Amino acid sequence: MRKFYPVLLLLWSAFPLSCAAAGPVESAAAAGWTRVRQAGDIELYRRPVKDSDLPALRGRTRFSAPVGEVFRVISDYDHFAGFIPLVSESRIVESDARATWVYQRLALPLLFADRHYIIKVVNDLHVPATDVIDVGWQLDKSRSASLPVHDALLPDAFSGSWHLEALAGQAGCDAVYSVHVEPGGRVPNWLFIRVTENYVIQVMDAVRNRIAVNSR
Repeated sequence: MRKFYPVLLLLWSAFPLSCAAAGPVESAAAAGWTRVRQAGDIELYRRPVKDSDLPALRGRTRFSAPVGEVFRVISDYDHFAGFIPLVSESRIVESDARATWVYQRLALPLLFADRHYIIKVVNDLHVPATDVIDVGWQLDKSRSASLPVHDALLPDAFSGSWHLEALAGQAGCDAVYSVHVEPGGRVPNWLFIRVTENYVIQVMDAVRNRIAVNSR
């Protein structure tokens, strides 16, 4: 694995997220999450990951749109390149009753190689489906290994989740977004953590903006 420099790590901050499924909106402290800071209406948390030097990150916010509308945005994989930063390609490569496999490519500027990968996405639409939706994904290492490596590299690990839960008597929903990334190579952990924290916020803001565009 070639050496990574801090400027490359900054580019990695645009990694399209997402760690194990978030699950119900629970007490963050009880689940091992430590609150890091508040960014506007987004709360940011960290949690250690076993056998990893990099923590999982979580953002929590509230969207004014109902669960179904938010889900349509976060599952619109064929159009991620239109609203998620640095995603130059995103498309569904296979889907069945159990899961959806999505190919994504990150276009990193300057002299650094792109990243690409295939993730396996599993949705859990509770009954009624408009009340609670969980979306979780993992890097599919076997499928990703078949991708050409001459012009793009693979991450070592990438997993994430969205948890959407309707607000009682209101049109909006609570949203929890979690992510854990192992970029590979030699990178300063403190810098990678900081820029990934910022990216969690950017992704949640991008989803909010997309919801607003779709509602016009």
